[in-house]
Order: sequence, then structure tokens, then C-alpha cells
Amino acid sequence: MPTPDRTRRTERPHTTNLQRVFVFLTRVKTSDQPIQNAAIVADEMDKWFRQIEGFKGMLMLSREGTTVGLTFWQSREVAERHRASRMQFIRRMASVVDVEIEETLDFDVMFADVGPLMIDFASSPQSD
Repeated sequence: MPTPDRTRRTERPHTTNLQRVFVFLTRVKTSDQPIQNAAIVADEMDKWFRQIEGFKGMLMLSREGTTVGLTFWQSREVAERHRASRMQFIRRMASVVDVEIEETLDFDVMFADVGPLMIDFASSPQSD
């Protein structure tokens, strides 16, 4: 079995002095909707969020019955400044796609190493 490549981690500079990224989590109940709908919704949400100063990206996770959306922001202050418009948009999207918002939470990112991860299932052809 190959051993994991740990050189990348040891070569990284110490980052405790960097500004922390802020994450806003929204969990919705999707009932019996196909999980592929989450990719379509995420694509539209990403387009809207990209117009807001301080938005850094998003991640949408889905399984049968539940979808979790994570939006990443430059700082807590930036996210708070846009909270009202973000929540209004999220409620509107939830209403349009007929899902129930179950939970919203705020987090400070303490560690992240996802590399150049970008997956866009909304525009990718579906494989059978």
C-alpha cells in the first residue's frame, strides 16, 4: 500500500497570523427531491453570491432528504454586513425549489486543505 505524501504539509508556511475565513452553513430538508437538484440550485446561488464583496466560494453537499450548503466569506464582518440580503436570497431560493430550511449556523474555518477542488455537476453531463 502506498504511503501518503506528507511533504506538502511540512513545506507550508505557518499560517496563524492570517485572517480567518468565515463559513455560513444552511441545511435544508429536500424530502423526496432528486439530489441532482442541489447542483442546479448551487450553480444559481453561486452566480448570485459572486456579485457580493467578500464571497470566496461555496460547497453544496447532498444526500437523500437533506442538502447542506456552505458559503465561504473573507471574514465574519463581511458576512454579517451582507446577512440580511443573503438570508432573503436563501429564503427565496428555498421557496422556489420547495425545500424547508432546517438550520443555519456560522463557523470560523480553523483549517482547510481542499487543494484545487472544483466540481460543477450542474453543467456536467450525467453518467448512467
